[in-house]
Amino acid sequence: MLKILKSIKNSFLILILLTSNTFAKVGQPSPKYDGAYTFSDYCRGSKNSNAYDGSQFIIKDGMVTNDRGGAGRWVLDEEKSKVDEKGKIYIKGERRGNKSIITGNLNNDEKKYSVYQFKRKVGGKSQYYGDKQYGNLKMKRRYKGDSDYVPCVINFKRIGDVPKKVVSKDDRKVTEITINSKNTIDDLTLLKNKGKDQKVRVELRNLESISNGLIIVVPSSTPNMDDEIYYENQVSKHGYATAIVYGAEPRYQKKFTGSYTSSMILYDAIATIAEVTKQYGKTKEVILIGSSTGSLAIFKAGWQDFRDKYPAMNLITMGFMINAACPDISEVNYSNKIKMFAINGKQDESTPSWVCKNLKDSSNNPNLYLLTYSGGHHFESRMYPPSRYDTESAHALPTCSLNYKSNLHQIIKRRDGSKEWNGEKQGYKKDQKKWFGENCIDKGTLQGYEEYGAKQFWSDVKSIIVDKKDVKSLKGYTQ
Repeated sequence: MLKILKSIKNSFLILILLTSNTFAKVGQPSPKYDGAYTFSDYCRGSKNSNAYDGSQFIIKDGMVTNDRGGAGRWVLDEEKSKVDEKGKIYIKGERRGNKSIITGNLNNDEKKYSVYQFKRKVGGKSQYYGDKQYGNLKMKRRYKGDSDYVPCVINFKRIGDVPKKVVSKDDRKVTEITINSKNTIDDLTLLKNKGKDQKVRVELRNLESISNGLIIVVPSSTPNMDDEIYYENQVSKHGYATAIVYGAEPRYQKKFTGSYTSSMILYDAIATIAEVTKQYGKTKEVILIGSSTGSLAIFKAGWQDFRDKYPAMNLITMGFMINAACPDISEVNYSNKIKMFAINGKQDESTPSWVCKNLKDSSNNPNLYLLTYSGGHHFESRMYPPSRYDTESAHALPTCSLNYKSNLHQIIKRRDGSKEWNGEKQGYKKDQKKWFGENCIDKGTLQGYEEYGAKQFWSDVKSIIVDKKDVKSLKGYTQ
């Protein structure tokens, strides 16, 4: 018995030493490699490798975090993820519930590590094949349901300094409420008022002005709400109550298998209107503001089918689609009681203004107004560093068009005419998402804050909401 106990004790000690040694390989955190890093990753035998993730790893004072931007799903152990003075890096975390560990050295410019991306079964055994995928860092990942890690590679690319946070003094009272929303995965589910119940956190400010109106800021599909907080701050002086909807937050914390869709974002907005007016009284009107995927939700706020289904939506009189993700065609009956502003940077190749021009021309909607300004993607937000071309920033609209039939069903088409996905016939779940990723995602756009364009835009927002100016007099008005 004594020998057994000693054996167990020794084994446990060895395990501790091995585990400790893993962390000991990286020394004290050093600011030498501070900055923002984009990345791409590949895992052996996984077709899900290099899935779109618009987030960035941020190294500050040698500690590693992830900004969870774009469609970011990374959650890091921020106490253990670090870089030392020699460039040795250790990152521990998970992406969409798949545990991952990244190791290596940031001084390694060569892509020295490799994996075969594809696998097949031959005689009951797995064989890996295809062109090798290379990376300058090593990674291993354990997928949900698996007991073992698979080898992966990952490429880190420094794209700039640590983003500077714009902090403004704000002594306003913040009231937090919880709304009862639903996980409406697509537009037909939203129309039928179906989907799993979901509680969502909402921050309210300026409630003393609720009788004048309510401005709701919706998410862009990511838990990172820096932009949305900045938007609220910009419109907070216009005499309206405001709401910031943290709808992405619970969908990322739970093991929710679908994407955070524009239909969910819109349902969150509907639930916010219902709850705020119930608790704090009637409001004169509701204005929606949001970016990217959130902008598509805002566009759908004008669909008459939804407004007939949900009476609260008839309070929505205006929508600001920032970095507007416009469909090319929408045959859905559109309300004439809502003004919709599609806002794009003139040099934006991610959500390009010409797509919204296609929508304007095809729909002949007199209440859809196009506003364009100097700059690229996110020209309007000081949460981003100054404009630069980002080769890793993913996009889809230049490659594929979104099209909506009168019955609300969606058709996605490659712009070269080679392929399409008909939602009415083929559905909206995992197969559609996989097809979209394989056929529509590309990379590269001008992205970042553009002071000149941003000042013009926020000035125009005030002109619309407060001064009630004619649209044609706006600085960004585009025919």
